[in-house]
This record gives sequence, structure tokens and C-alpha cells, in this order.
Amino acid sequence: MFKQQFFYIQVVALLLFVIIRCDAKSSHEIIEKANQAYMQSEYAYAVELYEQVIENGEEAAKLYYNLGNAYFKSDNIAKAILNYERAKQLKPNDDNILHNLQIARSRIVDRIEPVPRLFYERWWQSLITKQSEKGWAITSIISITVLLVAFTLFLFSSRKGLKKSFFIISVFFLILTSFSLVFTKKQYNQLVNQDKAIVFAPRLTAKSAPGSASTSLFVIHRGTKVEIIQKVGYWYEIRLPNGNVGWVKEDDVKII
Repeated sequence: MFKQQFFYIQVVALLLFVIIRCDAKSSHEIIEKANQAYMQSEYAYAVELYEQVIENGEEAAKLYYNLGNAYFKSDNIAKAILNYERAKQLKPNDDNILHNLQIARSRIVDRIEPVPRLFYERWWQSLITKQSEKGWAITSIISITVLLVAFTLFLFSSRKGLKKSFFIISVFFLILTSFSLVFTKKQYNQLVNQDKAIVFAPRLTAKSAPGSASTSLFVIHRGTKVEIIQKVGYWYEIRLPNGNVGWVKEDDVKII
């Protein structure tokens, strides 16, 4: 009986492995076709293929970046910005992503100056975005490993000089581990919370309350990035980089 069950488990595991490999191969082939379509200036077809891969559950900075490029070449700036922003979430410091995102932003109507931040806030945010959530997680694992090794050597070392050196190394990697864990959590929260969005309506009037009959506050245009504060029914309360707050319909923006 046990042998029969074990045989079935092996068959299921083998089938799952084959399915995963086939899906990976299929996605790779579609991406290659999309890349070729892009190189041949068939941007609409490239968009269709990249979107197909994403719908199949694939997620990668390069994939979103290529899709953003295809949308940009198709003159769909809002969707280009959306996908550049998604790529940026996965690779915050990629020069190509940041460069193309800046170019795309220069093509939108709104020029909203953000509220100035204090120097330590800018410094803290720049540290967080040095790596993606996965990058900081790897840093945390390496730091913890080195910390454990150094602390073990500190405990068992009999020489004063070595004991002091291992203690200093332990303290350094303890601090590094603490910071990297905090940064991992911050980056993960930014991915999960989904509190940023891109305006897709050509011209969007923000309201003072969640309702079409409420007072109009300000107008924003397609491609502008906003922060989502809360959702009530089919309405989002949003905040602009300059601090302005208003309500817009859910269908008029797209979550990053």
C-alpha cells in the first residue's frame, strides 16, 4: 500500500515538474517573439505578447521594462509609465528604467512639484531604495550568517586581540542585519500595499467627497502618479506629490 502511494506521489511530482518546465519554455518563447516584434517595430504585437506572459503569472523587472518601451513606442504614455513604475518596484536603482521613466514623465501634461522633504527623510528613502525587497532579503541572510559565525568565534576565541576583533565584527553585522531587515519589510510593504496609481483618464477632476455631485477641487491628467489613501465604494481618495487631496473614480486610475 505504501509503495503504491509513493508511486502516485512520484507521478504527480513528475507531472508538476513537466508542467512547470513547459510553462517556463512557453513563456520564454513568447518573450523572444515579443522581442523580435519590438525590433521589427511591430509594437502593438509586442505589447500583446508581453501582456500575455504577464497574464500567465510571470513577473520580472525586464519584462515590465520591455512592455513599457513597447507602450512608449505605441505612444501610450500612461501605460508606459505604469509599467516602468512596476519595473522600478522590482529594480529600484536600474539606470535604464529610471531614465526611460523620466523621459515618459516629460511627455505628460501635469508638472506637480513634490512637497520638499527634510534631508534625513531623503537619505533614509535613498537607503531603502538601494536594493529591491529580494536584494535586502539576501543581504539580511548573508549578514545573519556572518554574525553567527563571528559571534561563535568570539565566544570560543582565547586570544584577547581576536576576541575583540570578532566582537566588533559581530556588532557591525548585528547593526547591518537590523537595518537590512527593516529595509526588506519596507520594500515588501511597498509591493504589497499597492498604494500608488497612475491616472488613465485624459482629464480627471478630483472631488471633495466620494460622489459626482460633490465640489470639484483640482484637475489632473493622464500619466500622473498619485498616492491612494483609502477606498470607499467605487471611489479612491488620492494624494498628489504636492499634498493636494481629493476623490476620483476607481476606473480612472490604475494601481501600480
